Amino acid sequence: MARLGPRGRSALPGIKVMNYRKLLQIPQNCTRHLVNNHLSWLGLAASLPLFGTLTAFAIAPGGYQSASAEVSVQAITQRLALPTFTSSVSHTRYWRDVAIRRGDTIAGTLNRIGVQDSEANHFLSASPLSRDLLKLKTGATISVQTNDAGELFGLRFLNDDENGEKVLVVIEQKNGQWRASADPVATQTIESVRSVTLTSSASGALARAQVPVEVRAQLSEIFSDQFELSSLTAGDRIRLVYETLLYHGSPIASGNVLAAEIEHAGVLHQAFYFAHDSESGAYYDASGKPVKKGFSRQPISGASISSGFGMRYHPILQALRMHEGVDYAASVGTPIVAPADGVVSAAETQNGYGNVVTLRHNAKLSTLYAHMSNFAAGIRPGARVHAGDVIGYVGTTGRSTGPHLHFEVHINDQPVDPATTALPSPGLSAAQRVAFHTAYNKLSANLKLLRDIPVNVAQLD
Repeated sequence: MARLGPRGRSALPGIKVMNYRKLLQIPQNCTRHLVNNHLSWLGLAASLPLFGTLTAFAIAPGGYQSASAEVSVQAITQRLALPTFTSSVSHTRYWRDVAIRRGDTIAGTLNRIGVQDSEANHFLSASPLSRDLLKLKTGATISVQTNDAGELFGLRFLNDDENGEKVLVVIEQKNGQWRASADPVATQTIESVRSVTLTSSASGALARAQVPVEVRAQLSEIFSDQFELSSLTAGDRIRLVYETLLYHGSPIASGNVLAAEIEHAGVLHQAFYFAHDSESGAYYDASGKPVKKGFSRQPISGASISSGFGMRYHPILQALRMHEGVDYAASVGTPIVAPADGVVSAAETQNGYGNVVTLRHNAKLSTLYAHMSNFAAGIRPGARVHAGDVIGYVGTTGRSTGPHLHFEVHINDQPVDPATTALPSPGLSAAQRVAFHTAYNKLSANLKLLRDIPVNVAQLD
């Protein structure tokens, strides 16, 4: 055995000997280095998983020799009972719109969509509302509030009352009790948008895009001086911005078309609504010129519209009603004239409208005049009248707050706003032109946004 000198050197010449004293100092130096160096601590922490893995290999039974040994695997199957699932989420209520089919009743419609509520059906059978008011019209829409369990919480729909006026029927459950009413309701108006590329007829494409029938009737009449809507062909495009009236977040009626453009045969046709006052307005192109000529005259010369078209609060019935025409305030006996040539299709007395005359102007257009004091001589069904002929006189017959003429325009039997579809469109004054261009800039931006979207748009209101 070699003998070490006093400093760890070999006592034998020519033989190098390990200095074990220095070897023992290595861990001491490493520890001191780690304590004084933060980066070293980070490195040590990062390497812990590796050490753990190495340790696992090191203590594995059998060491390295067992790594290649065959492992015996035994499959054990055991059926475990699942814990009982208890949902803490209550059934969410939601509204859904249902189209009314021929012969549908409220109870039958609810049953068809899987809503069965004996308490609600019992209430409906004994409802304080008239049975006629609860009769559903084919093609109408009823809104139903329910949940995924099929419970019923409310119904609402527009219907005609005994005077032929639209009323919002609301049947709902409040504090565990059912109630029905046609009382005034808080409503909200929003702008709805549609963009449609035709692959078939215009009417079919608009219907598939869920454009309401009254909006389709307006659109047809707005551009009727340029072309018929039925003349559009595949590849033509229609873009619309129109008003939708909401009640508790659900649509109940449509207002005016605010902006419309149609690409037809490579030509772009546009129309923008401009309100002359709070009750009436008309359509103009981008330069402010009237889009539609309209009738050559108004039913009452020089009169202004005192009450416009749309959902309104009825002053006598104290309820929300769909005002399907416009009113002209005038004194009793003021002559009412035919605004265009036509044939008298009705001259009769009705409960709500009093003395009424209806004129048929062509296959799709008719007009109605209500609350007359008297009919003009010779006005009877089948009589032909010309623009400017007197057909009756202003009165206050029927359900009326005072002397006035109630005037309606129907396109394919669908009531539309007379101010925008049939009455003469006045030119714009200098001040009106400034206001029109402000409205035009906003509406044209909406149309451009639709134009830049290369797909059909059918907004869910």
